[in-house]
Amino acid sequence: MTPPPFVSYAQNLEDVVLSRLLTAAPHGRFIDVGAGHPVHGNVMHGLYLHGWRGINVEPMPVEAELLRAMRPHDETIQAAVGAATGSITLFEAPPENRGATTSSAELADRYHAQGQQFVAFESPLITLSSLLARFQPGSVHVVKIDVEGMEHDVLAGADLHKHRPWVLVIEATEPNSTTTSAHRWEHLVLEAGYQCTLFDGLNRFYVRADLIDVASLLSVPANVFDNWVPALALDLAEAQRAFGDLQQYVAALLREMATLQTSHRDAEEYARSLLASNELLQASAAESATYASSLEQELAKQRAAHSPDTSGSCR
Repeated sequence: MTPPPFVSYAQNLEDVVLSRLLTAAPHGRFIDVGAGHPVHGNVMHGLYLHGWRGINVEPMPVEAELLRAMRPHDETIQAAVGAATGSITLFEAPPENRGATTSSAELADRYHAQGQQFVAFESPLITLSSLLARFQPGSVHVVKIDVEGMEHDVLAGADLHKHRPWVLVIEATEPNSTTTSAHRWEHLVLEAGYQCTLFDGLNRFYVRADLIDVASLLSVPANVFDNWVPALALDLAEAQRAFGDLQQYVAALLREMATLQTSHRDAEEYARSLLASNELLQASAAESATYASSLEQELAKQRAAHSPDTSGSCR
């Protein structure tokens, strides 16, 4: 039997590529740096639904709260990740461009020039090494990094020689651009014994050099042989089913309305017939009353005609 298709929630099908690890790691572990929304556009949600568990790191309060609510089997930390612990000023993007939240004042100013209002706020700052240290070395299967220009700082705070996650998925272009940014930080990954197996146009996938089979699995983009469907297609199918149900409900209401209208017309016709019958009865009663009155008058006349004359007297 063909297994059900993998449902992809990620913006660029990163989760479809990673789903090839499900056989080797059915209960995988992950660290999602810059997790964003728990479902929409989320790289790890599809794997979460297949039993993977991990740590979501997200500095935005609203998104962090959603992650806690919608991913209860994960741990969510509201913080940014950098080269050292402390705090950092971030620039919160407007709702229509939420994923563009950044630590770069220059980038925030650039967006501001385009008419987008960014709001500065302070966030706790932790390191990737502190997160990896919570697991046994080599037991984390995927680290995903999407931090809008902070990739170098995140990797500088990660001892990848000591903590050996299987796979790193790192956004490797400038925000909202096809211009690569990997030259700024890739040496930190390669020097730690990782090889780049795939660039999907947005992210670079790195696999530990000793994991040859895993590198082979993650060497081609998502394709038809991965047996996947976009979550949007399921949402559309559900919306179509709901619309069909609504149409049936409306049709049933219209049938009931037609029945009520027919019953109302029948009731009106019956009421009119009763009214007509009542008018006939009233007319008949009036005729009967007139006839009875005439009979009474005739009877009175007859009685008067046959009454004896008592006006005379005997003298």
